[in-house]
Amino acid sequence: MKAFHYTALDPGGRRLRGTGYAAHAQGLRDQLLDARINPLTIRPALFQGTRRLSLTETEAARFARDLAQLLSSGLAITQALTLIASRETARLAAIAREVRARLGAGEPLSVALGAAEGQPARFLQALARGGEASGRQTEVLAAGATSLAATSALKRRMITLSVYPAFVILVAFGSIAIYAYAVLPSLEPAFENFQEVPAQTRAVLVFGAVVRAAVPVVALLALATGAGLAASSEFRRLIRDGMAAVLMRGKRSALADFVFADLASRLAVMLQAGVPLAAAWRLAREPVSLTSLSRRLEAQDHRLMEGVRLSEALAATPNVPADLIHYVSLGEQSGQVAKSLTDAAAAIGGRAQETIERLLSIVTPVVIIAVGGMVGLITMMVFQGLLAVGDAVG
Repeated sequence: MKAFHYTALDPGGRRLRGTGYAAHAQGLRDQLLDARINPLTIRPALFQGTRRLSLTETEAARFARDLAQLLSSGLAITQALTLIASRETARLAAIAREVRARLGAGEPLSVALGAAEGQPARFLQALARGGEASGRQTEVLAAGATSLAATSALKRRMITLSVYPAFVILVAFGSIAIYAYAVLPSLEPAFENFQEVPAQTRAVLVFGAVVRAAVPVVALLALATGAGLAASSEFRRLIRDGMAAVLMRGKRSALADFVFADLASRLAVMLQAGVPLAAAWRLAREPVSLTSLSRRLEAQDHRLMEGVRLSEALAATPNVPADLIHYVSLGEQSGQVAKSLTDAAAAIGGRAQETIERLLSIVTPVVIIAVGGMVGLITMMVFQGLLAVGDAVG
């Protein structure tokens, strides 16, 4: 589906502006007319690809929650999707209409949800498969909505915590660039004809020249990387997997805690819905987007089908937090694996947040001190050179 900007008149004659999603402009026109809105202009949105619509965790949680609530009230699934399409945002409404159309063509819900893409959409598909397998679609969707909402809240918290350090680092690089481009070039002519300039001052001048030469190269590399990330899904996957391979190392990796907290939460939802362990494991691991980790998790499928305990399968998977294995082992001994997974997800997810908060609280003052020290040192070295020039002239 593509995005279109439109202007239209509502039944009261008021002018409306908005964005809609459809396969073509005629399809959006029909949608507006069905909603008793008279379209005046419809034009394609700029800078859009031909990819299917994607969902954020927040949108997927709202979609699953609304669908579960409407199904629990006794509505048919097509009626529920019609109501969602009439009340939600343009993007969610477009996905709801596409899912409804696919259901009308005979596809099951788990397949029809392929109208959207992205990890949250894959989780919705896994939820639907779990509901189809257990016959408890409403309960599975409601529990999945809770899990998605928790993940979304944690991600928003991490982004909020990262804004200030990112701003400080950006200002730091900006300060160095201003010094290299504006301050040092104006001082270089004063030192050209003097041989008695201190070595540290010459080093600062060389540093400024190196920065001025490196900034265009770095900018071009950044632009090329950004273009590659925007144009190639394979390039995005390679970058994501490479960064994950580095960040997931160590016994207390915040990324590993975050990823496995999500996995434990999804697995708990499936088990609580009555899905058998081997099937629940497959459904819970499917949304994992990190290729190397996904393969390691997939390698445990046949072991779980053969009757291996979940704690043993987790212990055989690299990078699994030891606390998760401990919680699952206790759950197996007490016969409450689903509850132990829920507790483990809360514990290691909270630890991931705490680790990142602690790291960011350290990084920010360190960057400020480092930049202040660097600027002060450069200024001192430049003034030493100016003093040396003054002495030579005297």
